[in-house]
Amino acid sequence: MLRVLTQLFHKPLSIIYLFVALMFSSSLLAQNNDYIKLQDSTLVKLDSCLNNRSDYSNFKLIKVQPSTSLDSLKIQVAANYKTEEFQTIERFNAFDFKFWLLSNDSFKKGNDFEIRITYLIDNSPIEQTFKICLTYIDNNKIGRGLTTTEGPDFVKLPIYFGTDRNYTSSEDLNKAFGVERSKLKYGVVDVSIPHDHRVGEVETPSIWKFEFSEDPSKHVMLHEITLLEKQKFFKKLADDIQKSEKKSTFLFVHGYNTSFSEAAKRTAQISYDLKFDGKAVFYSWPSQASTFRYGKDEENIEWSRKNIKRFLEDYLSKSGAKEIYLVAHSMGNRGLTRAIVEVMESKPELRSKIKEIILAAPDIDADVFKNEIAPQMVSKTKKPITLYVSADDLALKASKLLHGNPRAGDAGEKMVILNGIETIDATGIDTSFLSHSYFADTNSIISDIFDIIQSGQRALKRKSLYLAKLKNEIYWKVKQ
Repeated sequence: MLRVLTQLFHKPLSIIYLFVALMFSSSLLAQNNDYIKLQDSTLVKLDSCLNNRSDYSNFKLIKVQPSTSLDSLKIQVAANYKTEEFQTIERFNAFDFKFWLLSNDSFKKGNDFEIRITYLIDNSPIEQTFKICLTYIDNNKIGRGLTTTEGPDFVKLPIYFGTDRNYTSSEDLNKAFGVERSKLKYGVVDVSIPHDHRVGEVETPSIWKFEFSEDPSKHVMLHEITLLEKQKFFKKLADDIQKSEKKSTFLFVHGYNTSFSEAAKRTAQISYDLKFDGKAVFYSWPSQASTFRYGKDEENIEWSRKNIKRFLEDYLSKSGAKEIYLVAHSMGNRGLTRAIVEVMESKPELRSKIKEIILAAPDIDADVFKNEIAPQMVSKTKKPITLYVSADDLALKASKLLHGNPRAGDAGEKMVILNGIETIDATGIDTSFLSHSYFADTNSIISDIFDIIQSGQRALKRKSLYLAKLKNEIYWKVKQ
């Protein structure tokens, strides 16, 4: 043995060559033994490119062998000098790459989209890189007669609804339901979302762009409204929900100054931006859709409370869903929160259907909410409740001035912080003109709600939030 070692030490170059050869073969083995791949492998072919009209539903990473443990995983993406980093495949797959590429102007620049993945397998480092070309398709040119092989410039979503507005039978679908009170009706409305859609926006025609009519390739549009008898409505809804992976659905109750058409489009936008797997449902009460009819809206949401309760009870008991998310905005919280409490009192067994309750910018007296409504919701539902508030909400400031009392959606010194409710302060990130629809207008809030639905993680573990204190009470703020 000693003789062999002596011979080796007299041949240092041989050892170096052997070491280099072993390292090279190990590296080569790692590079050829990829453990992660793109779900759609055609994206990395030489003649394949992503564009602003591509379908991004299959733009995901998957493990070649699901049982393999990938240690120290890091996924870095880069396009047009912008980068993002992810620590898990699930986070990568949940990210909205289309919006990110659009906001970075990456399509028009025509550069490559690069994905670099590093991880350890049995302490051996492995690196994988995918490069995907980017191109831009001009919808205006397509509209002037140029052809494309990629299908329509939009996707259609069937959105279920209940409403106690009057049905006008207008040929203009945006005016199919009016502002008058009526009996409870049920139906489905097809809403299209353009491929160029940006997260948080409900694209509408703009006179500044010389757009005087709706175009499905550019705007969120209603396409068809089908009224259904109650039994058929819930049968169809239940059948569609059963086709979803998690057997899930959400109900959205809109707020003040909102038409039926606006509520339908907003519900579709929320569903699309959240990449919601289940079925989206909204309830439209007879808001006057006018900034100057606040008082009438207050009367009508109070009048609609019994109808909202009836709809909610049927929705919870007849939809066949395993996971139900209840979402309300602004004045709509007055109808939904009371309905939840009343349904839980009469049929407590239905609480098992509820997965989460999300209250966005509630236009409710803060003291009434804190002392009467919230404690009952917490005790009777025993489900997670998320409350989004903001100090920038001009509509709530006006409501506070009108009523003389803070609103439950206000942030600041009078902010509502209660056990059983996670309060999220969105101050500083609002983008809408009145800063009142920030929960659906702002990418960071959409991302946070997405996190709630996809991961079920509470505020303490969601990376988009950080912990704050007010008079020794804990709440969370959205990272800017």
